Amino acid sequence: MNKTVKIFISCHKPSRAIEDEVFTPIETGAVYHEKSLSQGILRDNTGDNISSKNPMYCELTAQYWAWKNVDADYYGFCHYRRYFNLTPNIFPEDSYGDILEPYLLDGTAEKYGISGNNVQSLLSEYDLLVSKRQDLRKLPGNYKTPQDQYAWAKYLHAEDYQLMLDIIDQHFPEYTNAARTYSEGHYSSFCNMFVMKKDMFRQYCSWLFAVLDIFCRERNMSGYSREALRTPGHLAERLLNIFIIHQQEENRDIRIKELQTVYMQNTEWTETLCPAFDHNNIPVVFAADDNYAPYFSACLQSVIDHNSLKYNYDLVLISKNISRVNQDILLEMTAGYGNISLRFYNPTPLLDGYRLHANSHITEETYYRFLIQEILPHSTKVLYLDCDLIVNSDIAELYSTDVSGYLLAATLDPDFLGQIGGADPNTQKYVRTRLQLKNPENYFQAGVILFNEEEMRKSHSLQEWLGYAETPYRYNDQDVLNLYCEGRVKFLDMSWNLITDMEFKRFSNVISYAGASVQNQYEKAHQNPAIIHYAGCIKPWNRPEDDLARYFWKELRETPYYEAVLANLCRNDAKHNSSSGMITEIVNQIFPVSTKRRAWLDRVYMKFHK
Repeated sequence: MNKTVKIFISCHKPSRAIEDEVFTPIETGAVYHEKSLSQGILRDNTGDNISSKNPMYCELTAQYWAWKNVDADYYGFCHYRRYFNLTPNIFPEDSYGDILEPYLLDGTAEKYGISGNNVQSLLSEYDLLVSKRQDLRKLPGNYKTPQDQYAWAKYLHAEDYQLMLDIIDQHFPEYTNAARTYSEGHYSSFCNMFVMKKDMFRQYCSWLFAVLDIFCRERNMSGYSREALRTPGHLAERLLNIFIIHQQEENRDIRIKELQTVYMQNTEWTETLCPAFDHNNIPVVFAADDNYAPYFSACLQSVIDHNSLKYNYDLVLISKNISRVNQDILLEMTAGYGNISLRFYNPTPLLDGYRLHANSHITEETYYRFLIQEILPHSTKVLYLDCDLIVNSDIAELYSTDVSGYLLAATLDPDFLGQIGGADPNTQKYVRTRLQLKNPENYFQAGVILFNEEEMRKSHSLQEWLGYAETPYRYNDQDVLNLYCEGRVKFLDMSWNLITDMEFKRFSNVISYAGASVQNQYEKAHQNPAIIHYAGCIKPWNRPEDDLARYFWKELRETPYYEAVLANLCRNDAKHNSSSGMITEIVNQIFPVSTKRRAWLDRVYMKFHK
């Protein structure tokens, strides 16, 4: 078959779309958008168009545009979320008859045969491709017929369906029998998805838009809700069914192929990110869940406050569940800074099949730093920062560190070195028997890392890194990185990752057991920290009086989250005050202050609250 086939993919927001010589994305309602969704995309506001009717007509504005402006042998329509399954395979469906696909990935088109060649092959056998009819009696809801279902639908008005039937009876009586057959039956195809021959398509559009034009003249929708205003689009789904039944009445030899519908639950996901800036680009990656957004805002604000106009800061927050509300708030914080970009990346597809271990205060997000080499393939060097820290200097200076020949650059971990120096014999045993590091005195802290991603990719694939991470270690990804990067680490000045003296006990109870040079580095860094890291279970948003917590609150005060975090602190204080006094009194009785017994307790406490 050598026919011209055009299948238009209706899009109204930025999203991935399957494209080849047949499938073509088109922006709907483009008249309302100053900028196009993507470079070179077709827009429904050119030529003869009804783009301004998009709030009522939905994806039909793309159909009208194709009818008036494109010449092809076959016309078809899909959605940015919905495609046909073009393979002979039958896939499991949800209760509404859709094949659910969590993400639109590079291999999705191949899985479901979504290609021009498969369309051409089907059209050599069939005159019409349409979404599979659903038995309404088997769908969720208490209805049996299409008219029942329309009356049951939230926000829609039952009388609109009747008006549609009345319009057909009065103006297009040749369709009356088809309309009654459909409305009183039990089956319906949904989503306005089809592929038709040219003559059939032109006949359908002439009739469809004539019916809707009369409906819009006769029905006053001024008081309708936003969803109810989409009534012409909803009616069009029913009109397509009526049209097909009419075609079958006119031509019993018409060949129709019903196809399963694939519903893409997330079409915004992209496997990789290109640099946000074309020069002086400094990629910086963070990882957090939605609950952490208020605390991350202080970290973000500190980066903003210490930026230099000489550089461009390409910030990426990796998160599975960052809400649209929090995204908008965080983006507002960077608005107006031409040299700062903030983007969000959902890593879920990359983690599929891996079991990553977490503990009391270390969450799955800690493993996201392994994903950087895959997410930012065009970056040879990337700075990773934990979200529970405050930047006190321009990170461009840190980024300028030469890591040639190394896998990464990081600071020594004075807490860990204090543990193996005598503060915790169990950690000594763990390093000796479990980690088996050649030089455990070179153990680094993973909250601030400058990755040489070029070398990281050569060293291990993402699959290998995540495979190593599946093994449960005491300090999770930090142990993995220390184990598999040993001997290829460049050590930074400790001021670039100063872990705070948590509860003013970390130094005296743990770090003081480390070597003298480590203690000296820590004390020097503490006097002038470039990055303050609140590593451990005690955080400044829970303990404002703790070591260097004032820097966190200073930055948070400039963010939109300040009042919310402060209110949460007050609520938690009120909740725990009633019991904390009693607990403290009991502990002091059993483990008196300034005794060996108390010193032992403090060391145990620090071990489990690192």
